[in-house]
Amino acid sequence: MIFSSKLKYNLYWTEKIMVKFNLIEVVNGFYRYEIFPEGDESRREIFEFNPSTRELKRNDPPRYGFDYVSKCIINLKNADGSLKESGQVVWY
Repeated sequence: MIFSSKLKYNLYWTEKIMVKFNLIEVVNGFYRYEIFPEGDESRREIFEFNPSTRELKRNDPPRYGFDYVSKCIINLKNADGSLKESGQVVWY
């Protein structure tokens, strides 16, 4: 019984969630990104983010039961402080 419950616990924490992102353009200080929850291009969302003012613009509220945009914004910066052009964020 103990081994069985440990196995369930380990399987639960190995589940990954991810979002891919690509920079589309920069206009008036706003970086426009497209994101793909779970890497699925049919679930594309677009948001704009101004890193100087921390202002976020988006057309739609979170559509898939989770706010992928917020998770993406937290991970947009490179080590030198610039914003990434593309990438993915994975969390457990």
